[in-house]
Amino acid sequence: MKKQASTAMWTAAALAASLLLGACGSDGGSDDKIDGAKGEGKKAAKSPSPSKSSGDGAGRRAPGEIKLAKDAKNVFEDAETGDPKKDEVLADNQARINVVDRIITTGKSANDLKLYTDGQALIDATKYIEEYTNDQYSWAGVTRYYNQKVKILNSSTAQVSYCVDDSKANDKNLKTGKLDPYESDDKRDTLETSRMRRSKSGIWQAYFSQTKRGAEECEK
Repeated sequence: MKKQASTAMWTAAALAASLLLGACGSDGGSDDKIDGAKGEGKKAAKSPSPSKSSGDGAGRRAPGEIKLAKDAKNVFEDAETGDPKKDEVLADNQARINVVDRIITTGKSANDLKLYTDGQALIDATKYIEEYTNDQYSWAGVTRYYNQKVKILNSSTAQVSYCVDDSKANDKNLKTGKLDPYESDDKRDTLETSRMRRSKSGIWQAYFSQTKRGAEECEK
């Protein structure tokens, strides 16, 4: 099992029913091909506060501070670009990551996932969480997100890429409370690229993602 897991508070059936409701009818779009990423279907400071709308996202509906379990932490580097629209995309993508990890580490507020994911990304995130729920695992430690980049494709679509270093985060067995040992020869740094689009509520949602583990682009 790769880093990150879940909580025994959620049964797999209840979680899947909650998160997948409405996902199958979503339109993943015809532009799901992502530049510079090949896929293992995914998957990781303070939780970012939901960003203020840059204008055309009036009526944004987002949760407040997103808190993970006390023994889990996400750190985001390169979180500001100086461009308000790009910074909003980054903030919502970071909120998406934290929402997934909050569900995994605490079992709380699973429905918030649908604020930040849609289409295939929602289905993949649900399966990702469900896998760890079934195994009764969580994770503990620190995950670092770095080299974050945003490309604005049009007024309502963007692409985000970033690297993930989870070498200081380990799976946590909820039955025993013990952490799984870290394999030092495992290539932990992962490149993730996601397509984002603005929802009716003004939040930038990921609708398609690809990951590449041991990516050259993420070598230190």
